[in-house]
Amino acid sequence: MTHTAVVAGVGPGLGAAVARRFASEGCRVALLARTDSFLRELAADLDEGDGEGAGLAIPIDLTDASAVDAAFETVRERFGAPDVLVYNASGAAWKGLTDISLDEFDEALAAGPRGAFCCARAAATDVTDAGGTMIFTGATTAVRGKGGAVGFSAAKFGVRGLAQSLARELGPDGVHVAHVVLDGTIRPPNTSASDPPTSLDPAAIAATYWDLVESDRATMPFEVHLTNGPSGAIEFV
Repeated sequence: MTHTAVVAGVGPGLGAAVARRFASEGCRVALLARTDSFLRELAADLDEGDGEGAGLAIPIDLTDASAVDAAFETVRERFGAPDVLVYNASGAAWKGLTDISLDEFDEALAAGPRGAFCCARAAATDVTDAGGTMIFTGATTAVRGKGGAVGFSAAKFGVRGLAQSLARELGPDGVHVAHVVLDGTIRPPNTSASDPPTSLDPAAIAATYWDLVESDRATMPFEVHLTNGPSGAIEFV
C-alpha cells in the first residue's frame, strides 16, 4: 500500500529521518515546518531517493489553525488524502516558573498540544476513512515533569493527553494512535555514534515509527518507550 504521510515539525534531525525512512518505503511525504529553504531541499532529496516516494514542502506556522487546514488541502490536491500523520513539533524555553514569561509559556503550548490538535483535526476524516495512523513524538517530560522546564513539560504532557484521548476516540474506527516517549537525547545530524551509545539514533527512531504505521490493527501499541540504554544520560520512566 502506498501511504500519504504528513510529517509536521521537520528539522534536520528526527523529522528529516522520519521523512527519509517513509519515502524509502514508497510513501508520498508532505513536510510541514517553518523553514522554507530546508523543506524544499529535503523534498528534492526525497524525490531523488532510492524508493519510489516523493516529497512536498509546505512552509507553515503549525500554531495557525487556518494555515494548517490550508496545508492539508494542498496535500490532498497534490498527493491525495493523507492516511498517516506524524506530529513531531515542539518548542519551549527551558526555564523554571520564576524565569519563564507568560508569552514563552503560551508559545510552548501553541507548538505542542495546540499544533498537534490542529493537525489531528485536519487529518481526522482522511485518516479515519483509511484506517490509518497518527504518531505523536513525546519525551521523558511527557510522563514525568522536569524542574526548570515548566513550559516544555506542560506541552509534552498536553500532547500525551491528546494522544490518549484520540486513541480512545479513533481506535474503535481502526485508527492506530501512538505516542513515542524518547527517553534521552537524539544524536545531532552529521555526528558519529559513540561506543557505547550515549544518544538515540534518529534513523532507528524513524524505523520504529514505520513499524507503528505497518503494525497489525489487531494489536496496536499505544505507547512506545525508546532509550539509548544505561550508558547514556537518561531518566528511565
